[in-house]
Amino acid sequence: MDSSTSEPQNVTDAAVFDETFGAVLKQAVYYSWYKGVFICVLVFAAAGITGNLLTILAYVKYEQLQSPTNLLICSQSIGDLLICLCGGPMFAAFNYTEAGQALASSNKYLCLVSLLVSLVALQSSITNILALSTERFIAVYFSLHYYNWVTDRNVKIVVVVIWAVIISINCLPLFGWNDWKSEVACMPVTVYPQLFVQSLFALPSLIFVLVSTVENFAMAVTAVRRQRSIAAAVVVPNADQQTEEAKIKSGNQFKVTKMLLLVVGCFFTAWLPWIILSSILYRVPSSWKMNGVPKGILIAFEYSKCVLGANSIANPFIYGWKNKMFRDAYYKLLGIRRTQDET
Repeated sequence: MDSSTSEPQNVTDAAVFDETFGAVLKQAVYYSWYKGVFICVLVFAAAGITGNLLTILAYVKYEQLQSPTNLLICSQSIGDLLICLCGGPMFAAFNYTEAGQALASSNKYLCLVSLLVSLVALQSSITNILALSTERFIAVYFSLHYYNWVTDRNVKIVVVVIWAVIISINCLPLFGWNDWKSEVACMPVTVYPQLFVQSLFALPSLIFVLVSTVENFAMAVTAVRRQRSIAAAVVVPNADQQTEEAKIKSGNQFKVTKMLLLVVGCFFTAWLPWIILSSILYRVPSSWKMNGVPKGILIAFEYSKCVLGANSIANPFIYGWKNKMFRDAYYKLLGIRRTQDET
């Protein structure tokens, strides 16, 4: 039987266990169920392209959408579109198909470029979620300084810095800082040095996720309290026009905060399975080192990467559902006429 197409009996047939990173597939090996993972990645990627492209076009075309908050949303959509167009499909093709594995494991720069695109897309998604969370955190807890701090100029600088730093860091392996060898699986943990993976990708991503979690938990608590206070204040008359205008402005900010809390919630929901399974594989039980990782865990881990793409699909629907200006822009871009009841 040809060993290149046979199904390994367990993970130890194709893996080397590293004490500092857990179970790492060192050799390119093809499992029969990889076909399902590949199809799943492509389906999620195809489904996310239209929505994210509409979001980007809406921001660029319609001036009323060009606010600091929506610029961060546009930046997030660019990252999601990059995942759908390039990152996800390229990674899947080079790791979940036999032809792709053979091509990537024999072509150094093809592998490095695919990893560059994939990690730039992933890191931009995580970093932009942090930027969105911080922008909303300022709006909620530093409202008096919000319009001084969160300006078009400042947000544009932040967006440029985010993309410049992420691209620069992930170009380092392309210019020599890599451990690529022929016949090795084209994955960051096998091709990139451990220092790069842990210090420049895993640790910053973990810190950004933790900071975003704290910020959004605090905002969620405040949102609940605010909702209760609004309900209680309905019966209280207000004769002060300036106070009424301030409340309208504050209410609009509150609606944006609730929308972005939902976006961030979907982000964490999509990433949670991968984070949990990665943590399990990071420190494998001693029995797994002897007998191999259970097939069910390995399959779940690979399919959890597909779930990451679901986040890219959900965001445009949330913007259209919760934000009337985005919803109207989507309809115009698609050439859909709306009835009076729908508006």
